[in-house]
Amino acid sequence: MKYVRLSYDLAKSDPGWPGSYSIDIEPYTQIARGDVANQYKITLLNHFGSHMDGPKHFNEKGPRLAEMPLSTFIMEHPLLLDIPKSFSELVRVEDLLPYEDELQRADSLFIRSGFSKFRESDKIRYASEGVGISSQACQYIMDRCPNLNAIGMDWISLASYAHGEDGCLAHQYLLGMFHSHYICIIEDLNLDAIDPARLERIFALPLFIEQIDSAPVTVIAELNI
Repeated sequence: MKYVRLSYDLAKSDPGWPGSYSIDIEPYTQIARGDVANQYKITLLNHFGSHMDGPKHFNEKGPRLAEMPLSTFIMEHPLLLDIPKSFSELVRVEDLLPYEDELQRADSLFIRSGFSKFRESDKIRYASEGVGISSQACQYIMDRCPNLNAIGMDWISLASYAHGEDGCLAHQYLLGMFHSHYICIIEDLNLDAIDPARLERIFALPLFIEQIDSAPVTVIAELNI
């Protein structure tokens, strides 16, 4: 087996949702200045970088990540789909229909659009003209794919900044506002190195912080090599 990390390091230079806070990192104690150990103070928006949206993010009746079963974060039957998209484009129902049988068997869906190539080369457009999943596609997933417990993507957010109202509705669908179940959302991943044919399992372990809806997440893929 081989293990590959799909989540990014958290860095001040990373792109964030336009207008939102990101991260500040500053020394708290430093050996170089006479302290006995190195420590850092981190101020972080919980929806920055690779992170997982819990149901509470858009659904006030939904659970926070720390309240959910641990089995939620281990994906035994992940499905990785290549669905190429460019600036401000949406993944739509017609993009998913050819994979309906596979989607119904999977417990998690990861979409590789190829848009992650802009994360370093054009950070502003990566954030402000990102890909999204349409609300109709999210409704279709909720109605037709009851075994899914997570959806991950190689762009900044389920919502495209260019389609804000539709993106809000998309979040509401997946996070359970209109259904008896919910699907967690894993945003801003690096899926470049994954061969779908060798993908065995995915572990997505967020920080479990009391009171917050969602959190940064470490995502690891297990590959059959």
